[in-house]
Amino acid sequence: MRSVTLLLLLFALVFSAGAQSFTPLHTPSGTDILLFPSAYTGQKGQYEMHIEMSPFRTHAAVSLTNRLMLGVSYGGENVIGNEEIDWYPRVEFLIKYNLFEERYAMPALSVGYSSIGWGKYIDGLERYLIKSRGFHAVASKEMNLFGGMVLHGGVNYTTEATDLEEKDGINIFFGGEKKLNEELSLLAEWDLGLNDNGETCLGDGKGYFNLGARWTFVPELIIDFHLINLFGNFNTDPEDGVMIGEEYNKIARNVTITYRAFF
Repeated sequence: MRSVTLLLLLFALVFSAGAQSFTPLHTPSGTDILLFPSAYTGQKGQYEMHIEMSPFRTHAAVSLTNRLMLGVSYGGENVIGNEEIDWYPRVEFLIKYNLFEERYAMPALSVGYSSIGWGKYIDGLERYLIKSRGFHAVASKEMNLFGGMVLHGGVNYTTEATDLEEKDGINIFFGGEKKLNEELSLLAEWDLGLNDNGETCLGDGKGYFNLGARWTFVPELIIDFHLINLFGNFNTDPEDGVMIGEEYNKIARNVTITYRAFF
């Protein structure tokens, strides 16, 4: 009985601390880490236009409330250049809802759905090179580490290629952001690839690790520089049932431009 009372008291202290108002020292620089979502959403009435260069993708999102964000995305390969354009087969969508705001003892927590993957769309496998998040839940929290940084952790379930690759869609991903000053941030994220690992999967067991730098030129204009798939996680062995060409397993470089405003 005493242990139960102590446990209830501990929970009460945690939640009472979490209920206090909280103002982050470092305002999050984006609603995504790099490719993967954070728990943060925009302010009510905020919209953003986002362009990725390689592969080319346009992305538009709007925050209908301080908690609810909706978005659409479309693009393709070889949009810039002299080769034939390979458009993606469909428009992709996202929805994200912030369940809990960040508090002293509690992270921000959001749930949502995103069908937006990254890289080439492989028709035969019905998937992107890096699978979409699908249904996901993400927690984000500012921590007093190394002078202050924001940490992210999420779990997701995607239906991309689960039948063809005989692998369920449950997965875990992490991320972090370290602000160097009011303009520049360093970011990292790691998709463990639990839903993309095995003889019948395209992933090779190391997960997808990405690094980036973010320049908030002005609050309305943000420029990102990405290095994607640093672990070289795609299977390129022709003896395996699922593989991709060597040219896709190199570290990919990408530049993204985001414009934000209010309506």
